[in-house]
Amino acid sequence: MPTRRTVRVAEVLRKELAACLSQSLDLEGLLITISSVELPPDMKQAYIYVSTLHPDLEETQALQVLNRNRKTWQSSIGRRLGLKFTPQLIFRFDHAIERGDRVMEILTKLDLNTPGEPKPSHDNEEEP
Repeated sequence: MPTRRTVRVAEVLRKELAACLSQSLDLEGLLITISSVELPPDMKQAYIYVSTLHPDLEETQALQVLNRNRKTWQSSIGRRLGLKFTPQLIFRFDHAIERGDRVMEILTKLDLNTPGEPKPSHDNEEEP
């Protein structure tokens, strides 16, 4: 269970990293979104979950670009935050959006395959 401090530090890390990403010219035309930041209680690592517009095509390329710039961003964030130790940034690709799309697709198929029940008519009901 995350503590209040780890949640606050994770949110500040997310904002600072988003600022670093927006200023970076090295993203090779990729649109990268930070989905979430998770910190263990010791705050030695920060797991940064990212996604892209075309996950099937850009996953490896995005992770390569992010890992290439990791140390620069980490030192920049460390100077701005003023923490005793700056967490090591570990980038991971977030597949939650793909899983959510798959679930929605299955639910849509199930909804189309089930015979529709007639909806109750409100025309015959008397108003009090």
